This record gives sequence, structure tokens and C-alpha cells, in this order.
Amino acid sequence: MTTALLLACAAAVSPPAPEGRTQTGGRARRAPGAAAIPVGVGLVTLVAFLTDRAGLVIAASMAAATAVFLIQDRRASRAEARAREACAVFLGHVATGVQAGSSLPEALARAARQLPAGTPAQVVRDVSLMAHHARSATIAAVETPALQRVAVLWSVSAARGVPVSKLIGAARDELDHAARHRAATHAALAGPKTTAAVLAALPLAGMGMGAAMGARPIAFLTGGGLGGVLLIAGTCLVCGGVLSAHAIIRGAAS
Repeated sequence: MTTALLLACAAAVSPPAPEGRTQTGGRARRAPGAAAIPVGVGLVTLVAFLTDRAGLVIAASMAAATAVFLIQDRRASRAEARAREACAVFLGHVATGVQAGSSLPEALARAARQLPAGTPAQVVRDVSLMAHHARSATIAAVETPALQRVAVLWSVSAARGVPVSKLIGAARDELDHAARHRAATHAALAGPKTTAAVLAALPLAGMGMGAAMGARPIAFLTGGGLGGVLLIAGTCLVCGGVLSAHAIIRGAAS
């Protein structure tokens, strides 16, 4: 029981933000949600013993942990999409500025002021850092992968004599192409996503049909004993199926 509670609560803990994983002063910041694991385990254990419904509490904890994980993963995916979109817009402004005759530091500074609304804070910080360091003919190390290429492109331009505007424009076109590919892939996966959601809801539909026939499945599953064991096993299988389908779909989308 303790192991199941620990796994459920650990999955429900919010992962640290990307900026929280960066190092400051040579020391990595501690994940803010790490201390919530023993607290969550203690609360779930306390509720289980107080209500005398350990099976119901464990099953509810697993379902809640799975739901929290999926919600957090969806939010992270949306944040990554916004970051890629902002980087594409930023690189487009930089390439246009350089083509218009501006120096790269001037183009970076001007493009930094034209970031779209809703740009993630990490991208805003990286862009501001790049614009600041570019005045001294250097490109600062940044965390955003799409922006890390700017330093490489600048070095290639200086070493090979290739116009930096063409290189940055090519990088922007690559981001746009990748965005269109992801959009088409997500549209193609709409059917499998719907199928996975329907299959995950089938146990609830079966319980509803049993209740309509007078079999009282809810009372049996929440009453403890064999019903509690079956509830935990069934919830574990459903959560495992949902997470497996999510991993397969995410892998296909990437």
C-alpha cells in the first residue's frame, strides 16, 4: 500500500519549471515540489485510515495523479509551441533587419522589442540577454534551443563569409516548416486520440450499465474487501493504458 501511495503522489507532484533547473552560482536549484511528496503520502494515508476506504482512496489518488500528469504535460507542450513560434517570429525580424542594412546587434535589439504577446518568460530573458551581449560582438549562452543556433550561425558567417541574414532566414524557415509538420501530424492523430479517450471511458460506461441493471457495482467496488482490490487493479490498468496511449501518441507526434 505504501509503495502505491508513494508512486501516486510522486506522479502528482509538479515538475520544476525550465528556469528552475538552471544552475545559479554553481549550485542547482532545488525542485520546489520535492517536499510535497512525503506530505502527499501522509495525507493520502491519513484519509485512507480515517475513512476506512483504503481501496477507494488509493484508486482516486492514482486517477488524480494520472490526470495531473496529463494536464501538466499538455501545458508544457503548449508552452514549447509558444516558445517555438516566438523564436520563429524573432528570427524573422532579425533576418529582415539585417537584410535592410542593420548590423546584427541592432537587428537583435529591434527584434527583441517586437516579440509577440504571450511569449514565454524564458524566451524573453534569452532574447534580452542575446541583444545585450551582441553589442560587445559576442552571443551569450542561452537556454532556448532555437536561439542557440544564432551564435553558431554568426560564427559560420564570420568564418565562411556567408551573409548572416540568409543563415538566420534559413533557420526561421526550418522552424516554420517544423511547425507545419507538427500541425499536420496532430491533425492526423485526432482519430487515435479520440479512440484512446473512448476506451478509457469504457469502464465508467460499464459501471453505469451495471448500476442501471441493479447490480450495484459502485457499492461493491467502494465497499472494501475484494471490491477494493478490484477497484485498485482496474484503476491501475486504466491509468496504465491511458499513459501508454499518451506516450505512443506523443512519440508519433514528435
